[in-house]
Amino acid sequence: MTSPAVRLSYAIVVAFFACVCIALAGVVYTNYVQSQARHRTEAERAESDRRWCALLTELDNAYATSPGPTTEVGKKVAAEIHQLRVGLGCPEH
Repeated sequence: MTSPAVRLSYAIVVAFFACVCIALAGVVYTNYVQSQARHRTEAERAESDRRWCALLTELDNAYATSPGPTTEVGKKVAAEIHQLRVGLGCPEH
């Protein structure tokens, strides 16, 4: 038979390790959720960039054809669209 002091010691040790295990599980789960959110955000950003690239490429190609923009505002818009397309790394079609 074990004494009450020994049983109390075991109970304290078991409770301590249970708390440590729960804390570690919380850290692992939080890291997992953050990783999933990061991947989802990256995928959403890539999809958004792909859509913008399609639009900016079409506009840039349209502005690059002759006769092209003739006013100062049109030339500035064409230059900004080209700069946005290049900045996003969109391929030239």
